[in-house]
Amino acid sequence: MRKSSFLLLLGAIMIVASLAVGPAAAKSEQAGTVVFIHDQEPPNLQGPWVGNNLYATSLVLNNIFYGCQIRNSAGDLVPRLCAGKPKLLKKNPLTVRFTYKKTAKWSDGKPVTAADFKATWQVFINPKNNVISRTGFEDIRSVGGGRGKTVTVVFKKLYADWESLVSGGPYPAHIIAGKDMNQMFLNSIPVSSGPWLFDSWQKGVQLNVRRNPNFQAGPKMKLQRLTFRYILDTNARFQALRAGQGDVMEPQPQLQIADFLKDRSFRVSRKIGFAWEHIDIQVGEKGHAALKQRYVRTALIRGMNRNQVAGALYAQIAPGLKTVQSHMFKPFQTQYRQNWAKQSFSQAAVIRLLRANGCTGGPARAAANNNDIYTCPRVGKLSFRFHTTSGNQLRALTFEIIQRQLKSVGIELTPRFQTGGTLFGTTLPSRDWDLLMFTWVGSPSTPITIKDLYACGGDQNYMGYCNRAFSRILNKVSTTLDASQRAKLLNAAEARFMVNDVPSIPMYARPVFVISKRGLRGPVVNPTTEGSPWNISAWSK
Repeated sequence: MRKSSFLLLLGAIMIVASLAVGPAAAKSEQAGTVVFIHDQEPPNLQGPWVGNNLYATSLVLNNIFYGCQIRNSAGDLVPRLCAGKPKLLKKNPLTVRFTYKKTAKWSDGKPVTAADFKATWQVFINPKNNVISRTGFEDIRSVGGGRGKTVTVVFKKLYADWESLVSGGPYPAHIIAGKDMNQMFLNSIPVSSGPWLFDSWQKGVQLNVRRNPNFQAGPKMKLQRLTFRYILDTNARFQALRAGQGDVMEPQPQLQIADFLKDRSFRVSRKIGFAWEHIDIQVGEKGHAALKQRYVRTALIRGMNRNQVAGALYAQIAPGLKTVQSHMFKPFQTQYRQNWAKQSFSQAAVIRLLRANGCTGGPARAAANNNDIYTCPRVGKLSFRFHTTSGNQLRALTFEIIQRQLKSVGIELTPRFQTGGTLFGTTLPSRDWDLLMFTWVGSPSTPITIKDLYACGGDQNYMGYCNRAFSRILNKVSTTLDASQRAKLLNAAEARFMVNDVPSIPMYARPVFVISKRGLRGPVVNPTTEGSPWNISAWSK
């Protein structure tokens, strides 16, 4: 199964939750069982499908559809199901070869072969399948190898992210043959090529996986079972971990983490990840007419003191966190450039800009108690719907700060908080929103396929943003094999086009946390879409 380059990271859903979830819930003290408390429940187990493509789903699937290579805790691709790293044989036509281990097999005894990768390719290029993206697969000309272990992939044209593409875990050809893939893996998965097997799912409560006894392509799990326990309320989730009803948690940044940093009963692993919080701006037909105006979008970003938000909310759990000034690279990467620094906070500049464009009715100068909202020619009152996930306390606080900042310069935001399922399953793809704050989770290779997010007609470009000159460069990046050349293209294009167009406002590169009991050995942060169970075979109690 191909891992999407970009996964949605949902916020938690606000519910009234009891710490006791019934007799079917796993007890964290059971021998050989680890309870993984999480704030997101997959809608199904399809993975990179329309209505899914969630990080929560990838946490379950990554160790079932095991990758030829996976991203380790440093973000590097390392062989797992393959005998070695895939090799680039030639550039014209682009030809890649890799070999699955002799010991790589499905849990029902069938070997993992080239036929599985070929079947996966055919799933993603089939127009009947509602996959989230066909990027990469649509560029393949042929897959050779038959039922052997060695796979040869020939591309129609250069595709720079070829290594990530072929490193994804394949589907089992013998299971999916002749099946409607839009109906497959909704509630269960019958086989596994990785260290754990799907076991059971009590929806709304927990999902169980168990050790795959037939896994031979690497170290077996020491644990007998891992239970993903879904507690969707922020406070209840942290209380459950402290009360001993779970062993490990990979929380989104929340202020409660500060208490665990001081508690010797727990270990906290943290680092900045390949995930960025941002606010997308809808420039399509269903968005507010004013947002089609570049000066209004510029007023939005310059009216937000993003460094103040980061400093106020992350001081205790991620000291020194600053605004991320790039959608392309993260601050810890050598390719990172502060492209968005020119869009700095200035309330006076916002008011001058709005008035210069004929807007009236707003304040003459910024004021904390201002209630006057600007109205602009032909586009109306600057009052915008602001969508994000409900129940996520840090996001709610972020909204409150931004709302006050913008109101002081005559721009109004009205909250439209929704459950994660509604926001990402319905609202986001409908494009019926004005501003929407959420997180993309990626990896070091994410910039190669950034066209999916920001190019005209990109598979996951829900903003309706289209700058054709910018798109041409992003498309060129996806076919440029040299990493340094790609970085130059991306940084120059972002600074020249995207920063001036302001279709999306970068907030910060999200810190990633893993909190675990002292008695549990193994869990550490993985800053990519692999998630903390990337090394599940090393976990023990």
